[in-house]
Amino acid sequence: MSKYVEIGYPIYEGMPVFPGLPEVKLEPKERLDKGDDWNGSVLSIYLHAGTHVDAPWHHMNNGKGIDAIPIEDFIYRKPLLIDCPLGPNGFITVEKLEQYEELNEADLLIFNTSHWKHRDTDFGKYANNFPAVSPEAAEYIRTKLPNCKAVAIDTLSIENMSEAKRNGYFVHHAFLDHEKYKEKTILIYEDVNPAPLVGKKLISAFTAPLRIKNHDASIVNIIVEIEE
Repeated sequence: MSKYVEIGYPIYEGMPVFPGLPEVKLEPKERLDKGDDWNGSVLSIYLHAGTHVDAPWHHMNNGKGIDAIPIEDFIYRKPLLIDCPLGPNGFITVEKLEQYEELNEADLLIFNTSHWKHRDTDFGKYANNFPAVSPEAAEYIRTKLPNCKAVAIDTLSIENMSEAKRNGYFVHHAFLDHEKYKEKTILIYEDVNPAPLVGKKLISAFTAPLRIKNHDASIVNIIVEIEE
């Protein structure tokens, strides 16, 4: 017996976003209680606010936009939850990855650093000094795990922002750069909520990105099938 759970966060006006990004706005346009024929609203949202997926064009001018990624890259038959509780500025390491026997078969790696627990209680703590994938682990995933199509993390970014500014956003490039590694892109999901997956057996997963032409990302929900 299986069921489906969502690990993307809801979208709402004023929702917390990475410091400095535009706030999410929902503008009412038509309302039945004002005499209009229907209820209608306008959503204004930065494409990297809330749960989202990065396309190669996010960091590479010659990379594919979100509309050009094959749809099968958003469908996963062997998702794997990596439990890796970490403190501020902690790193997911190669050693941690290698503890999982299913690693070589996995096509989606979901990192549960436990940092998601701060999102609703202390967003300032959630938005700063968050755990991330180490450069060494990113290169390992890219070069040693040919079945991996995507990675997801319960923080605002897949990489440590201080390190990223010093090393040219190495982690993002490791996953997104199709030229350097001569392989297909590994998609990046950020700001996900792995809570419904803890202690569960994962069966499959999928997402359906907005096909925004020639753009860098899409707001997205991630649906995971788990065994009851």
